[in-house]
Amino acid sequence: MPFLRRVLLILVVVIFAIILLDFFEIEVGGMVATLGIGSLAIALAAQAALSDTISGFVIMMDRPYRIGDRIEVQDLSTWGDVVDIGLRSTRIRTLDNRMVIIPNSVMSKSLIVNHSFPDTQYRIQIHIGIAYGSDIEQARQIIVDAVRQVEGVLPNRPVEALFLEFGDSAITFRVRWWLESYIDTRRMFDRVNTAIYNSLNKAGIVIPFPQRVITYKKDPAKDPGSVEVFPKKE
Repeated sequence: MPFLRRVLLILVVVIFAIILLDFFEIEVGGMVATLGIGSLAIALAAQAALSDTISGFVIMMDRPYRIGDRIEVQDLSTWGDVVDIGLRSTRIRTLDNRMVIIPNSVMSKSLIVNHSFPDTQYRIQIHIGIAYGSDIEQARQIIVDAVRQVEGVLPNRPVEALFLEFGDSAITFRVRWWLESYIDTRRMFDRVNTAIYNSLNKAGIVIPFPQRVITYKKDPAKDPGSVEVFPKKE
């Protein structure tokens, strides 16, 4: 709508100027030809601005994002809320309340992730490790129950704790859940991590830190009383 208002305003001004000149019986044919030649010269001198304008038209027609959407421009490592889509540039307000103004020609060539389309619901995930020897199904149920009780987790969406891999020091789970909006992502990490840690700690399930086991072996053929690390580096 802001774009349409600007186009209509320009058309109204041009039509009004032509009618006004015609009212005073001023010949406009020569002026139109002169404007055409001048427009060509201006277009050649302002290729960058023209490229931004054409890209602005494409963005407004294709609508990869709209005003109010939260987007991430991966090529520029920038993300925030779209506050304006103009003829030459797109304005994005970041979470730290800074306005980023990006030319539309850059936006049209960049990889854009729209976190508000097709809807605002968003799935996030974390990885957590539990000690070897733990009851896997018990740990899985404790994790799922802990996440479901966190405020903001969508109750009608699945919460999953998937046995991902055998880690060096722990059994790794991938925990996934849904929330209403991408805006709450950082707060949700804090709430979910706290809830999982407290629940596992209460159940006595250890979240191990990285550790290594070193085996020592005696070699009676060399020295019955000696002890050395095996295997021995050359």
